[in-house]
Amino acid sequence: MKFKKLALAAAVAAAPMSVMALEPMQDEALSGVTGQDGISLSLATDVSANLRIHDLDGNGTGNSGAIVIDGFSITRNAGTDAIGITIDADDGGTSGAFLNIGVSLPSDLTINMGALNVADSGRSISGTTRTGSWDVTNTVGTTATPLINLGSMTLGATTLNIQLGNEPQGSMIALNTSISNGINISGFAVNDADSGGGILADLQIVDNGSTATPTLTVNTGIDLVNDGGTGPDGLRIGLAGIGGASGMDVRMTGLSLDGGATTMGDVELVGLQLSGNLYVNGK
Repeated sequence: MKFKKLALAAAVAAAPMSVMALEPMQDEALSGVTGQDGISLSLATDVSANLRIHDLDGNGTGNSGAIVIDGFSITRNAGTDAIGITIDADDGGTSGAFLNIGVSLPSDLTINMGALNVADSGRSISGTTRTGSWDVTNTVGTTATPLINLGSMTLGATTLNIQLGNEPQGSMIALNTSISNGINISGFAVNDADSGGGILADLQIVDNGSTATPTLTVNTGIDLVNDGGTGPDGLRIGLAGIGGASGMDVRMTGLSLDGGATTMGDVELVGLQLSGNLYVNGK
């Protein structure tokens, strides 16, 4: 009996020491798990869609029209390619919490931007009331020659970072990357529907002076702006960070002004430098 009591007392006395001995191991384990927190997504899919933008008051006439883009798609080069997405939440310290979304695009991602046409819209507006069908009719440019063929764009491996809430990176979307082989657009065309001519060219946009292994440097921000009337509002895309230190080169292969009947040759804009911002908004 005395032995049992002695054993019990020893166990009780040792219990706090055992817990204390375990605490550093628990902290280490938790630290390891914390480093793996967040959400990781792998989007292994191709995308296709058509886009319609209904202009309910037309060109100030009150006659609604629509911009129709057919044939938009995003296609991966290989079935194993995937768009990587990582999502984390951060308290942001004294600046405020934010959601961080990192996106990585695989190499040779092809974006078919489709063909742009115009049409009648079934939508209408009276005051602030929007009614009518979502149909479009009498589309102009749906023949083999659309009004604008936006072409097919191929991107090299690209990364971007999105922050919602507080934005310690300075913009909602930050692109700070080097796109291998630049941006390539094939089949771009602006067609004169009345006269039959058109501007045709394949385009490549790269850092100024890029030769054997061209790249396009992009270090810019994208924001949705509402300055309360103090400046332009809407989608704001910074232009100054597109291109290397000496700008970018825009290469036009097989430039034609008569719909492809003849070509002017290959034309290059050398050392193009941009500043300021591009704003996209309703009027």
